[in-house]
Amino acid sequence: MTRQSIHISLLAAILGSLLVASIPFTSAARPVISSSWTTSPPVIDGNFAAGEWSNLQITFKSPEYPSSYVLPTYVYFLNDKTNLYVLVDGVGDTTDSDGDECLLVFNFVSPISIKIEGKSGTKITTGFNAAIGFGSSTNGATPHKIYEFSIPFSYINALPGQSIDICSPMWKTGSMPYDPETNRDNIWPQNLNTEDINTWGLLSTQLSRPVAGVLMPANKLAILTPYLALAGLAGALAAIITLRKKHRD
Repeated sequence: MTRQSIHISLLAAILGSLLVASIPFTSAARPVISSSWTTSPPVIDGNFAAGEWSNLQITFKSPEYPSSYVLPTYVYFLNDKTNLYVLVDGVGDTTDSDGDECLLVFNFVSPISIKIEGKSGTKITTGFNAAIGFGSSTNGATPHKIYEFSIPFSYINALPGQSIDICSPMWKTGSMPYDPETNRDNIWPQNLNTEDINTWGLLSTQLSRPVAGVLMPANKLAILTPYLALAGLAGALAAIITLRKKHRD
């Protein structure tokens, strides 16, 4: 083996070890959902208007969820620099009863639960806008419960561009959503243990930041940073090898 090939082999070994070291190890992957940036915030009135919501992230239906308890539902997320917007389209809840509830829980500093419940237009929350409607949507023609939230990032101690711990448990009554008439709860993630943050989901929010003409969430930039640095190191080492080769030639 020539000295030059030995140098190249060592370079490959170094880069390989750096790449392995730069990838964090987790024992179990947490489910990740995404919020899309919007310049046209939805109207929070309990109606699923055409063109308002286009970023479906969670679908509660069989066979992914056992049909014995699932309440067919579609969940959408959007955000701008001020608010997180959530639509929970409960197509499986076709009765407009007082006990219907929708519960979201965030985990910044301490768990913050956000719940709206009851008849159309009723809300039990403070500091932000929320509404319940009863009507049709693009997901179901039969009238059903529709929940809309406009949650200020300041309310959940977060900023756009961050990844946020989120879940919807059957906790202090309610889930995403809960229907007392059929006693069905949409718990998310499926294997949730509210005492173990590793079983919660992650909501990746978007920050409007151009990167080479592409909008990229700030948390994605943080993830890519070590790989971009690694690519720069690889280029520098490759240049050194080329210069040494030319010098010998």
